[in-house]
Amino acid sequence: MVNTATAPVAAVGSYISSGSNALSQFSWEVAYMFGVNRTPVSQVHVTDAAMPAASAQDPSAREAGQTAPAAPPASQPAPDATPPMPPVAPSEPATPPVAAVAEAVAAAPQPRAADAKLLASLAVDKPQRRPDGSYFVPKPLQRMFDIRTHRADSVRTPLTVKLPGRIVPDPNAHGDVEASLLGRIEPPKTGMPVLGETVRKGQILGYVAPAIGVVDRSQVRREVARLTNEIRITAESVEILKQFWFVPFRDGKVMQAEVRLEGLRREREALLPMLQTQEVLRAAIDGVISASTAINGRIVHPGEKIFEIVNPQRLWIEAVAADPEVARGTQLVHDASAVTPEGDALDLTFIGSGLALQQQSVPLMFRIENPMDGLRVGRPVTVTVRNESKMREGIPIAREAVVNDSGGAEQVWELVEPEVFMPHTVKTEMIDGRSVLISAGLEPGARIVTHGARLLSQFQ
Repeated sequence: MVNTATAPVAAVGSYISSGSNALSQFSWEVAYMFGVNRTPVSQVHVTDAAMPAASAQDPSAREAGQTAPAAPPASQPAPDATPPMPPVAPSEPATPPVAAVAEAVAAAPQPRAADAKLLASLAVDKPQRRPDGSYFVPKPLQRMFDIRTHRADSVRTPLTVKLPGRIVPDPNAHGDVEASLLGRIEPPKTGMPVLGETVRKGQILGYVAPAIGVVDRSQVRREVARLTNEIRITAESVEILKQFWFVPFRDGKVMQAEVRLEGLRREREALLPMLQTQEVLRAAIDGVISASTAINGRIVHPGEKIFEIVNPQRLWIEAVAADPEVARGTQLVHDASAVTPEGDALDLTFIGSGLALQQQSVPLMFRIENPMDGLRVGRPVTVTVRNESKMREGIPIAREAVVNDSGGAEQVWELVEPEVFMPHTVKTEMIDGRSVLISAGLEPGARIVTHGARLLSQFQ
């Protein structure tokens, strides 16, 4: 009876206790949320009986266990909770235990980070030098350099002779504008022509006003006045003689008077330019102003050159041959060329040679066929002439295939294998402006790099 009477009281007390606990927990959480209660939350570790080893090795599982919400102990079930079910015996797993798998994963070596340089070297092959002196150049780099090769064969070619020369203008396309009297330069209406300006034949380039002193000018004026008076008197005498028919020797006297009158007029016309006229400076040919000394107001003397006009499309080359035998051989040559200091080749045609020696050498004249832009008069060149009477055995090759190494020696590059190149030091002789003859240092039949050799030489 006692137990029956105290049961409701115990139930009411239990409900009051659980309500007070819930209210206390709610007030504590509200105070913690607003920052009033700074008591740290106790961390609760939850262990999983099914994966004890994996939870110990895997840090992510440990972190998940730390952040998991706290669960009530098994011995103290929550109110209104269903009673725990009896444990069920697990079935035999078909795979190895999880602990063994975790240990195997932990024991396996961890992969290391790949080296960027190693990956770059594997992605793109780099050129490198081999122990035998050859160079490995991959195909992509060959395409980038635009490598071109040609098989070298030995042939017999005429021996060539090198002659020093310089560019000169064609005498028929070269003109000088000079002053014929002492005077002062005056510009035309269009202004003074400048260097490099294109002019036409007969174009007015300037004027020369006669420069005469005060005394000289007075004498010229007095002489012009005297001649004018004599011209008037002589003309009147001629008209009077023509009116009379019975004058002895009338026709002869009239003829002498007319001749004298014409001479007086010519004398006066020769003096008038010194007072009132100007000398006109005109271009003698079509061409370009190559040299100019014209300055507005400058005094020039008779015979002084003011402008030099050159036609750039008609240029010659003057070469000198110290050996008379070479000079006689060049007269019969039909294949000659020249090379400028920049390496540009010029095709030449032999014009002739002089009989008079210049500094103990024979002058030879060649005409440049189709001159390129940028050629200058007086520029030194090297003239190459083939001597048909003398032959030489060698390997002809393009001039650009021969390069200089770090020591200054001439060399060519041979393609030994599809990606292997070998440099060879050679001895060359000039054939013409575009090709040379290899006389030593290379065997016939080799594949020589004709385009891109200068880029290959940078590997050294």
